[in-house]
Amino acid sequence: MDYFSSACDNFGLTINIKKTKVMYQPAPRKPYIEPALTVNGQTLQAVAKFAYLSSTLSHAVHINDETNARIAKANTAFGRLCANVSECSSIRQQTKLKVYKAIVLPTLTYACETWTVYRSHVIKLNHFHMGCLRKLMKIRWQDKVPDTVVLIREGIPSIHPLLMKSQMRWAGHVTRMSHE
Repeated sequence: MDYFSSACDNFGLTINIKKTKVMYQPAPRKPYIEPALTVNGQTLQAVAKFAYLSSTLSHAVHINDETNARIAKANTAFGRLCANVSECSSIRQQTKLKVYKAIVLPTLTYACETWTVYRSHVIKLNHFHMGCLRKLMKIRWQDKVPDTVVLIREGIPSIHPLLMKSQMRWAGHVTRMSHE
């Protein structure tokens, strides 16, 4: 950190100690040890997680915080959609679903190409997705309509295929990149 600080000084740059945080990610099966880094004699604050470019990073290297944040942001977007679009009877169902696909789904799956997704994450994300679709389609739980029927009726896939498609698209981009 001292080398970095002196390099910044050489170029006339300063490091804002209040805005600079430290997050340490231990190797697998290694204990977490809080880092103690200093810049110009001042200790940097160590954090367990932080948001960077609308993604939540964690020292525990799991995406639980990220999926929770994505669901919360998508829920906000869906709430605004319901207030402005869903309750309006002059807008067709297909248009409402297109708006859902254009706003809520991208918000829910933002940066999912880099996630290591476990079954628990897929279940949680899919539960939110299905709840939104059922609300848009005005299907109550008492109607006992299976999820597969809801998805087939509107031609929308569940969350897992959407995640896999994004990850495969990203993998294709990475493999086509030049080595430089």
